[in-house]
Amino acid sequence: MIELMDVRKVFNAGSPSEYSAINGVSLHIPENKVTVLKGPSGSGKTTLLSIVGCMSRPSAGRVKLRDREITSLPERFLTDIRRKTFGFIFQQPNLIKGLSVLENVMLPAYPLGEKRSQLKLKAHNGLQELNLANKAASKVEWLSGGEVQRVSIVRALINDPHIIIADEPTAHLDTKLSHRFMEIIENFKAHGKTVIITSHDYRRSALLPTLERYLVSCLGPLYS
Repeated sequence: MIELMDVRKVFNAGSPSEYSAINGVSLHIPENKVTVLKGPSGSGKTTLLSIVGCMSRPSAGRVKLRDREITSLPERFLTDIRRKTFGFIFQQPNLIKGLSVLENVMLPAYPLGEKRSQLKLKAHNGLQELNLANKAASKVEWLSGGEVQRVSIVRALINDPHIIIADEPTAHLDTKLSHRFMEIIENFKAHGKTVIITSHDYRRSALLPTLERYLVSCLGPLYS
């Protein structure tokens, strides 16, 4: 599904502050599986996800998606791949202040040209799944931290992506909502989706009873 071959990511190359966030990572992420990248904060997990999700390019190495080399594709092609293939749940939700919850959820789907009535229904259904239907008209700046995180989850799913990339997705959720999110993840897998999650908290990892595979990413030694 996704393959990384000897991937490196260097920041501030050529300067006194140069450092390698990831260094020589090779891995295969299978299709229709839930894969967890575990490691402490600062170990390079988020950097690795950004490369997997075509949000940044590696400094060296190659990335393949469904056996297609994507490392050197022009940005316009990477944008199309991101929009149609991936759904992103970030550590920082990055919702747009001044817009309602419903508008934030619908925003990523506009470029695909779906009818607004259908899109609105899909967004409402997603909000209902995470107990947010009563917040649809609220401005996002009025929400609690947990509500903001749940809105970002619904937004990530609006385009029905085949691959879900989640960076610490349950960090701001209570135990009940964390379990609800894991039920949604189980449903993704049942429908043939691929899920990649990062976690540094063993208690959060324990909320993943449906995992078929743990990918223990030993990135700590690679971080300098």
